[in-house]
Amino acid sequence: MGQLWLLLLRGLLGGALVVAFAVIAEVVKPKLFSGLFSAAPSIAIAGLLVTAYATKPEQAGQAALGIFGGALAMVACTIVAARAVKRLGAVAGSAAAWMTWTLVAGAVYAGFIR
Repeated sequence: MGQLWLLLLRGLLGGALVVAFAVIAEVVKPKLFSGLFSAAPSIAIAGLLVTAYATKPEQAGQAALGIFGGALAMVACTIVAARAVKRLGAVAGSAAAWMTWTLVAGAVYAGFIR
C-alpha cells in the first residue's frame, strides 16, 4: 500500500475515532474528563491500527510501546505541573513539567524501546 493511501487511511480512521471519542466525552460526567476522551487516544489508536495493518507485528508492538511511554510521561508531567505551577509560577512550573516529560519519555525509550 502506498504512503499516500496509508496517510489517507490514518487520517480518516483518526477522524472517525475523534468523533466517537467526542460523543463519549459528551456523555461522561463530570465534563472535567471530556479532554481525556478527545483527540489524543483516538489518533493513537488510529495510528496503531494503520501501523499494524501496513507493517510487521513487531513494528506495531514498538509503536504500542511508544504510545505507552508517551502516556506514562504525560502522567508524570501532569503530576509535576499540578504542583510545580502552584509553587514556582507558570513559567518555571511549566518548564519543570516539560523536563519531567522529557526525562520519563527518554527513560522509557532507552529502557524498553531501543
